Amino acid sequence: MYELLPFWSAFFKSLDFEVIVSPFSSHELYLKAQHTIPSDTVCYPAKLSHGHIQYLLDEGCTNIFYPCMTYNIDEHLGDNNYNCPVVAYYPEVIQANVPEVKDITFIYDYIGIHRPKDFVGKMQAILGKYFDRISKKEVKTALDAAYEEHALFLEKTRTKAAEIVSKARAAGKPILVVAGRPYHLDPEVNHGIDKLVTECGAALITEDSVSHLVTPFKTNVLNQWTYHSRLYAAARYVTTQPDMDLVQLVSFGCGVDAIVADEVRSILRAGKKIYTQIKIDEITNLGAVKIRLRSLFAVLAERQ
Repeated sequence: MYELLPFWSAFFKSLDFEVIVSPFSSHELYLKAQHTIPSDTVCYPAKLSHGHIQYLLDEGCTNIFYPCMTYNIDEHLGDNNYNCPVVAYYPEVIQANVPEVKDITFIYDYIGIHRPKDFVGKMQAILGKYFDRISKKEVKTALDAAYEEHALFLEKTRTKAAEIVSKARAAGKPILVVAGRPYHLDPEVNHGIDKLVTECGAALITEDSVSHLVTPFKTNVLNQWTYHSRLYAAARYVTTQPDMDLVQLVSFGCGVDAIVADEVRSILRAGKKIYTQIKIDEITNLGAVKIRLRSLFAVLAERQ
């Protein structure tokens, strides 16, 4: 999960671990460990995780940290703060299907960063299974550093978005909130859609840069997953901004996307906004995406 890389990097650096992060995804990275993927029906980001693990193994890493996380950090936007089940438990799949991880220290324990008070004792016990004794005080210090880094990451993201919005308004540019899941930040997954949007003359910001500006509201669906809560909140925020519109990225046939899309559409239409969805599975030809975006901008220009 890209959004939690700053959190975990800061945590382990505070404990004096050397932190090595796998690179951005690529098709070559995917092919590295394609033979270990147990099911072709799983989403592409899950398949890519096999390549990331293989990269770290090839780099000679003897300790790989890939925790199971049922919950995400509570952003107080929904009824609960679950992670996607694939995100939450895919480390179990890696452990069972990548033979080489049995020859190293592969840490895939269940961890909950959404409960800081419980985290310290549980994380100390988990680390104690693999490394020399680490005190509760050290874990607490590391956790404080991790949350501080996470807060800084959010602040930078939101500040940059506000700067982009300000410049776009001064230049009279349309503003698109391109909303998806954290894996859409990966160039291998988004296929350069961010550049397409800006080449069309619009400013682009992400859903997590504006979702915090909305107070919780009632939805027509059970709003229990962190990523979806951000989508709904971003859609609601867009309806309050006359110069903003939202494009939802959908990938890999995720089972709940139809429900999520209906709810996002409902929120936008209630606010007199156009709903645009772009599906971008493992394609590399963005011709259809260009047509969809140009059509959206043409409609927006006509309305204006």
